[in-house]
Amino acid sequence: MPDQKQYQRAIVTGSGFAGLLAARVLSDYFQQVVIVEKDHEPTAPVPRKGVPQGHHIHVLLNAGEQILEGLFPGIKAEMLEAGSQTAILGNNVRWRVAGKWMPSFEGGMTTFFQTRPMLELVLRDHVTKVKNISFTYGTKNKEYRLSENGGKVTSVVLTDVKSGEESEQNADLFVDTSGASTDIIKQLATFGYPVPRESIVEPDFAYSSCLMEIPEDWQGRYKSVLIYPKAPEETRAGAFVPVEAGKWMVTAAGYCGDYPPTTPEDFLEFLKSLPEPEVHEAAKNAKLVGEIHSFKFKKAIRRHFEELKKFPEGLVVLGDAVCRANPFFGQGITVAALEALALEKNLKKISRSGDSIPMAIARPFFKDIAKILDVSWEMAVGEDFKYRTTKGRRPVTFALTRWFKDKVMASNDPEVAKQFYRVMHFAEPPTKLLTPKMLYRTFMKH
Repeated sequence: MPDQKQYQRAIVTGSGFAGLLAARVLSDYFQQVVIVEKDHEPTAPVPRKGVPQGHHIHVLLNAGEQILEGLFPGIKAEMLEAGSQTAILGNNVRWRVAGKWMPSFEGGMTTFFQTRPMLELVLRDHVTKVKNISFTYGTKNKEYRLSENGGKVTSVVLTDVKSGEESEQNADLFVDTSGASTDIIKQLATFGYPVPRESIVEPDFAYSSCLMEIPEDWQGRYKSVLIYPKAPEETRAGAFVPVEAGKWMVTAAGYCGDYPPTTPEDFLEFLKSLPEPEVHEAAKNAKLVGEIHSFKFKKAIRRHFEELKKFPEGLVVLGDAVCRANPFFGQGITVAALEALALEKNLKKISRSGDSIPMAIARPFFKDIAKILDVSWEMAVGEDFKYRTTKGRRPVTFALTRWFKDKVMASNDPEVAKQFYRVMHFAEPPTKLLTPKMLYRTFMKH
């Protein structure tokens, strides 16, 4: 953290996880940080209109957990107080993948389970307490405006959602976290700037989720069970995870048009058809709370901002506006946290050098987050591409990566499983699976 905040004002568009985390990082360097959000201020842990997957499972991976605690000391304790549930990977989380159960092991990482609205509310409360951060709710970003020479974003036109009233706001830096539907690409084109290449993957995939009360006599060995299909012959998946208030979040999912239903009886029948009985056994004796919500994931998209040689000064983009992969794999919150750390790294470097933030930040920041996204994107779309109905261009390394990952997941070695979990949770890079020790355990040890 710098000794003094040497920059005047930053404006963040969007108050999801990416926006909240970006604002916290910016608050160390700017005297004023304003978060602009089109939804109204949430006052209770209920799904927001602007978050269509708010009714579904949200897992905080290990790297995300560590970053949140670093940015907001004590937040993990507050999450637990608010109802977050913890489970130890490899011990009381059971994961079926590639047609087999991952072996159990001791000394695994702790992971946090909770509903998205609850986690977002706890995080928002922490951000609200930062004195130089303010929120403008019920307001959307209409357009950015450039300097006379067209090289720098100098202001943004904001529109009140209800009244339509417009106002123009100036800032030193604009951070767009407005999600996958952002119009930033359209605006770049209007300005005459090149637009980033897009990687698009369309999995034929949907899932349905609901809350269920955990039965008082529940004696299950595992706190959470995740059943992934063995692709391509199996298309159905299911899971239950503990969340706040003595409830489970129960999810059913399907590829290739094999979508789970939303009526209670048919939902249970779908779970009963899974290749393992654990999720159905838990759900059949649990009481449904509220409705079953469905979500069809139509398109994963990655915008390659890192390839652009020209980009307006005073603007950066992060979160789903840069990359949105299949949310079923639970990477989104943690990737947003990693991107916030990349933003912090670049702010610190620029602050120490004395450079102007608008002139120096975008290109190195995009290159840094590209390294994060290379890993997360390949992990997610690699699973989607196991099915022939998935549309899009396969990564060049798809066949090799799939072969190797299948070998890792097929291993019954607890040490291999432990290392695989650490990679999946962004606690360590994928190269850790390529050490001589891991390769021996994966391919030679039986």
